[in-house]
Amino acid sequence: MKNVFCFILLLLCTYTNLSAQVDYSANDQITPYEGKFRPGINLGYYPPWTTSELADLAAGNEALGVPGIGARASRPALYEKVLNIFGYDLEIPTFQHFQDLGMDDLTCIVGFPVDWHRDHTVYCDDGITESEMFGGLYEPIWDNGENGTPVNEDNLYAAYLYEVVTLYKDYVKFWEIWNEPGFDYTGNLGWRPPGYPGNWWENNPDPCDYKLKAPIFHYVRTLRISWEIIKSIAPEDYVVVAGTGYESFLDAILRNTDHPFDGTVTDDYPLKGGAYFDVMGYHSYPHFDGSLRYWSNDIGGFVYERHSDKAAEGILQRRGNFQGVLENYGYDGNTYPKKEWLITEINTPREQFDEYIGSQESQINFIMKAVATCIQNNIHQMHVYNLGDEEAEEDATGVFDILGLYKRLNGVEAYEQEVNPEGIAYKTVSDILYGTEFDVQQTAALNLPESI
Repeated sequence: MKNVFCFILLLLCTYTNLSAQVDYSANDQITPYEGKFRPGINLGYYPPWTTSELADLAAGNEALGVPGIGARASRPALYEKVLNIFGYDLEIPTFQHFQDLGMDDLTCIVGFPVDWHRDHTVYCDDGITESEMFGGLYEPIWDNGENGTPVNEDNLYAAYLYEVVTLYKDYVKFWEIWNEPGFDYTGNLGWRPPGYPGNWWENNPDPCDYKLKAPIFHYVRTLRISWEIIKSIAPEDYVVVAGTGYESFLDAILRNTDHPFDGTVTDDYPLKGGAYFDVMGYHSYPHFDGSLRYWSNDIGGFVYERHSDKAAEGILQRRGNFQGVLENYGYDGNTYPKKEWLITEINTPREQFDEYIGSQESQINFIMKAVATCIQNNIHQMHVYNLGDEEAEEDATGVFDILGLYKRLNGVEAYEQEVNPEGIAYKTVSDILYGTEFDVQQTAALNLPESI
């Protein structure tokens, strides 16, 4: 009888721990990441290659004689619109393969509901375009376990994320909430300064104008749900906001709560968006993000600095722009904890298009300097975009066609791939620097001249 009582008590304790709501936010604490810097990769999609075969190309597989390109992490996705149809455990073998190859502490994109779980409300003025987000976001996150889990199944995003984190927490460390949520479909508002009509600094993005097709408050709500679910199951994992595109979109997240109508602070919606994520991720494409040019009144136009040193500096310039926004809302290490950092997409072109930098030499030099820059500045992962070229070089019409570490993989038989020089450079710097740390004192002791 005593054993039965103990067993029941253990079950109750286990259930209580699983269903315990989180009583802190990122305004209270962010656990510093103590892992190694991991050079990563966006694997992409190249039929007929499987994701596991692409992982072999990324990390290397000695048993198959594949040297790889030095990736020690990847940035896969676990979208509900796939898992709901094919099963939530679909990618377990693939994620295990990642781990077997030495790719750990993955950055994983979540979100993107199956159509019948979407919010079909039309928030756009066109009267047609429906939200891209989950339905039931404003249902309670937790219930009393009526359906066998501590989450409320009517909150469709919470129910999906609970399943995903429970299954994949041993492989993933950084949970990226949506991909490029701030993508500006107008191309003309996100980058505009205050004072410009419709700018995102002084106006919340119109649902019609950006990727989510929903009020920005709904994204903050998604972050809040993500925080509670992830921290309740895997408290040492990190909630990531990445791909905001523009500092103004980050500002909109930070200045709004998840109040469904106007983002204001109330008893039910007490915290703004910055309270619900640990890590700021961003994309670094120095060729077009403004890092390699500046305006000159003397010539009445832009002056370009097309070289890899400046491109590497652009990594920190872009981070500094986002850090400035974060500090405006108290994420400075004093008022609130500072955010941790990732780069979820990065590269420069192998060929020149339009006014952009582009050469094999500059690309090779940049990718090696990018790894060193990230290690030196506590950017925990950088995921190169992309594993393979999108087009054959003779068919390329833009910079994103030939950003691959391998030549075009589509239609190529497994393990008959051809590596690009950038892939060799990435593996070289990864092999040399993986597991190392930047030592400020030892570097200072070298007494290097300013030109080095």
